[in-house]
Amino acid sequence: MPIYKGKNVDEAIENGLYELNLKKNEVKINIIEEGNAGVFGFFEKEAEVEITPLSPLELKVKKLIPYLIGVAVIFIILLLVLFGGNSDKSTSVPTSTSTETSSIVEKSVEKTNEASSTSQSSTSISSSSTSTSSSSTEYSSTSPAQSAVITTENNEEFKALLQTEDSNTIIDFVQKHKGQIIEFDGHIADIAHYKNYKTKFDMLIYGGNYLGAEQAPSGPNFKFVNITTVSNAAFNSFNGENISKGQNVHIKAQIGNYNSTQDLVYLSPIEVSPR
Repeated sequence: MPIYKGKNVDEAIENGLYELNLKKNEVKINIIEEGNAGVFGFFEKEAEVEITPLSPLELKVKKLIPYLIGVAVIFIILLLVLFGGNSDKSTSVPTSTSTETSSIVEKSVEKTNEASSTSQSSTSISSSSTSTSSSSTEYSSTSPAQSAVITTENNEEFKALLQTEDSNTIIDFVQKHKGQIIEFDGHIADIAHYKNYKTKFDMLIYGGNYLGAEQAPSGPNFKFVNITTVSNAAFNSFNGENISKGQNVHIKAQIGNYNSTQDLVYLSPIEVSPR
């Protein structure tokens, strides 16, 4: 079987897929050697992978697997519904005699506990008020807005940010929301390969739709740095397709640092999908 090499496993896989002109979901990949960067140039070892194209039958089976799983899940649910209904019907119903006896016992117990329940009620009210105040304090310490995903629909600051190039506004937003997650529609304004690496990129992201090469940027200059699209789960929805300049994408990412020299807001991608 053909063996492909690279400086690391990702590059070896990319080289093999490029040479075979196939997508990642159309092959079987066996990692033979993880590779080693070495120390000061010594003991360096390339990564090696074995890539085998799937046969037409294997490709058909792979496409059918999600449907088969869905059918199996539906079948299991139907079985649970059928057997669950039968078990409910088989549950014995208490006789009228046992019901009457239990009601007499309940009445006697109710009279016995009536006095104690009255005294306990005042204690429970005070304890419940205490627990309510403590719980309110607990919830107030964590603001829901801090944990929510920031979008143009739920955050006016972010909506305004995507329409401005004012550096002070951008700095204030990044300092306030660094580490939080934002979600918005944008496009890939530019993409650059790393030298000697086919699978590593830097991506420049603008908000809104791509309107052509001469389009003036609207909003901050967002940037993904050192992205390996083959193995990065954030780009799974591209399904091995090429990612290119000018593509409209939907972005979910974590806010990083702001580079005032280059006017860049660094983002860590969580989910990037074509639209």
